[in-house]
Amino acid sequence: MATINLGNIRFNWCGEYTRSTQYTKDDVVGFNGSSWIARKNVKDINPANNEFWDLMVAGAEKPYIIGEQKLMAFRASELPFGWYFRNGDNYVLDSPQGRALNSLSANYKEDYKIIIKVINSQQYINVPTAFASDGRGYFERAVNGTTRQVGSVEEAAIPNIVGGFGMDGMAGADTGVCWGSHGPFYENGTNSSIAKYIPYELGVSTKMGFDLSRVTRTGPENTVLNQGGTPSIYLGV
Repeated sequence: MATINLGNIRFNWCGEYTRSTQYTKDDVVGFNGSSWIARKNVKDINPANNEFWDLMVAGAEKPYIIGEQKLMAFRASELPFGWYFRNGDNYVLDSPQGRALNSLSANYKEDYKIIIKVINSQQYINVPTAFASDGRGYFERAVNGTTRQVGSVEEAAIPNIVGGFGMDGMAGADTGVCWGSHGPFYENGTNSSIAKYIPYELGVSTKMGFDLSRVTRTGPENTVLNQGGTPSIYLGV
């Protein structure tokens, strides 16, 4: 390994290594828990064991596992080295990405629908996808060991909230999230000297409503706001 003369260089810290960034001589990046310095201009060549980078400060290996999945705070084109967009893309089976995917267990590949297929007479294998066929993303939930297993998909559901109206529109006749009001009621819908009064006992009601706060806590803080992230899988190559 080459000797670095610290008195003759000016460091330029560039953050974690990414494949899409063009680095120039003396740029410093983080990679697998260590710091590396570029010996010459370089792009899309990771710092491990090659002529373009020198190890600057050794650190502990990051505890990532092949097949680990996360929602990352980076754009798909700026993911850290070793991480890939979970969008179902196919990779040549004999490529570094393909070999990493194929090294996963049979159960993992079955759970996340990672399949070897032939495209134009060549074998490919896909990364998992984080999207349904209509483009919706998935909320990740803990498995329950029965209906929800690793990789399984369930349709959206909310708690069952019920209510009902009574037949006479009187106070107490409505239940749950529903409410109603009654009388005095008039045959032509107006309170005038010529209107004929109809007692509420006859079952007439003019107002019915639905109010969720009657049975559960409501408030603006319960309104979900979605913030974007990139669903990613770690392949380490």
